[in-house]
Amino acid sequence: MDERPVRLSGGDRDAIVQRYAKRFETYGVDLKTLDVGQHYDAQHVVHASIGDLHGKTLLDIGCGLGHYYAYLRNRGIMVNYIGYDFMAPFIEVDRERYPEATFEVRDVTNDEIVHEADYAVMCQVFNNRYSDSDNTEVVKSVLRKAFGAVRIGLSVDMLSTYVNYRVPEMHYFSPEEMFAFGETLTPFVRLRHDYAPRHFTLFLYKDAVRS
Repeated sequence: MDERPVRLSGGDRDAIVQRYAKRFETYGVDLKTLDVGQHYDAQHVVHASIGDLHGKTLLDIGCGLGHYYAYLRNRGIMVNYIGYDFMAPFIEVDRERYPEATFEVRDVTNDEIVHEADYAVMCQVFNNRYSDSDNTEVVKSVLRKAFGAVRIGLSVDMLSTYVNYRVPEMHYFSPEEMFAFGETLTPFVRLRHDYAPRHFTLFLYKDAVRS
């Protein structure tokens, strides 16, 4: 199997940066900048269900404006938080708002993951349809990299192919394909497709989950 990293093209990366930069200039620190949709809170609940996060080191890949960290703090779930995003203006604001946490400008589709963590989370990171890159192969490459950096597990959400309409700018993933890919990394895979229309979340664990 060829496991060389599949990188996001410069053109696709620039297009995403320009899109978010324009929204950030218009809306500032607001969910409108991220265009997250109405199920964002439900996604946070699902991601937080991966395990006992209290006191753990959590790597948030594509952390945006730090909303997942705020969600955890507001619920008294205290973590050692590390946030990565390739939007430098987002990271600058995050550092000002949450000086106790760690934030870095880092594009994991091209850059290495330099921190080890107990858990990693990727919330709405892969919704955009790429023009020059293969969406599914980019995600698989990032998951290989991220799973190698965690001690316990990771969660990632995606838009599902089980929809009755599609937005041209968005990319939709086959839950079956992504589950099967997860099993090439670990036998301990869980998939949830029950919390919101058009979304699913994949959980990958290093070891069996004991309830």
